[in-house]
Amino acid sequence: MTAKAKMKTRDKILEKALTLFNERGTASVTTNHIADEVGISPGNLYYHFRNREEIIRYIFEMMEVESREGFGPIANKAQAMGLQAFEETFRFIQQFNQRFIFFKRELPILLMRDPKLKVRFDIAHQDTLSLIRTLVDGAVAGGLLRHIEVEERQLLAEMSWMLTLFWPNYLEISGEENFNEGLERGIAMIRLLVHEFKADE
Repeated sequence: MTAKAKMKTRDKILEKALTLFNERGTASVTTNHIADEVGISPGNLYYHFRNREEIIRYIFEMMEVESREGFGPIANKAQAMGLQAFEETFRFIQQFNQRFIFFKRELPILLMRDPKLKVRFDIAHQDTLSLIRTLVDGAVAGGLLRHIEVEERQLLAEMSWMLTLFWPNYLEISGEENFNEGLERGIAMIRLLVHEFKADE
C-alpha cells in the first residue's frame, strides 16, 4: 500500500468514525462497525489504528488542527474587531462543536477512560483559555474594557471559556433543537458578560 493510499484510507476511517460517533455515541460503535462503513475488513482497519481509543485520539488531533486554523484569523483581527472578537470566537467554536458533537457530549467519560487523551486535552484546554485571556488583555489595553485587575481578567476569560465550552451540553439538556436560535442566545450571553466590563464611553 502506497503512503498516499494509506493516508486516504486513514482519512476515510476517521471521517466515518466521526459520523458514527456523532450519530450513535462511542459506546455503541465498534471498530467492526467503522470498518463496515468504510468498506474494509477489520484487519485492514487494525493496520491503521490499534483500537477505538486510538481512533478517538486521532479525531482529537483533527480537532486541534481545525481549531487552530479557525481561530487564527479571529486572533489576527481581534484588535480591529473589538469586542466582537468575543462573539466571533463563540460563534466559531459552536460551529466547530457541531462537527465534533460526540466529543462535547462525552467529554468527562472520554477523558476518564483514556489518560493519554486527557493529557492532550488538558494542554489544548489551557492553550484555548490562554487565547481567550489574550482577547481580554487586548481589549483592556485598547480601552474597550475598563481597567480590571489580573485576577478579574483571568476570571472573565474562564467564564467566557466555560460558557463557550459547555454551551452545546446546556442546549441539549434544555431541549433546544434549533442550532441557529441556540447560537444566537449564546452570543447574547457572551455579549452580556463582556459588556459588564465595558469601558465608559
